[in-house]
Amino acid sequence: MRLFPVLLVLAVLPTPSLATPACTLPTTLDARQFINISDPLYRPDNPNAGRVVQVDFAADQYVLEILGTPIHVQGTYRYQRHAPHLGEVRMREAFPGGTAAYTLLLTCLTDSEGMFVFTQHAGPIAPARRQNSGRWTLTPWKSSHTRAATHGVALPPIPSHGWPHSRHTAR
Repeated sequence: MRLFPVLLVLAVLPTPSLATPACTLPTTLDARQFINISDPLYRPDNPNAGRVVQVDFAADQYVLEILGTPIHVQGTYRYQRHAPHLGEVRMREAFPGGTAAYTLLLTCLTDSEGMFVFTQHAGPIAPARRQNSGRWTLTPWKSSHTRAATHGVALPPIPSHGWPHSRHTAR
């Protein structure tokens, strides 16, 4: 069962619990930083459930740190704002052990924070296909956030036609 299209439709509906018309997502993520925390109860078997992640974006690249761990990964991304309160970030990263590909569906609660649905399409850590939800916070811009721009990322580009799908359903 593919949950992402259903979640996308639900996110577009203007409900007070998901998004309000009074908030607006940024038009670009270039030179921005997100702090995300995933819900530990949504999928307790997700190895990163409950983790706090810092993501620094620059141009079409990012650096992701799982705070409290030694894990720092680099990747490429494509961001699209579908509506003022709804956006999608398609990400591909060089994770230890292989490449991970996933999507973050973003809705805003204010101009600087909101909710996300994480859908991993492929990855080296089991389960390879999984979902989770959480909260994101857009931090105030500081000129020191340039790490993503200074690291070379050698990954294949994100396909514009969509993600590869396997015969397995999302978990």
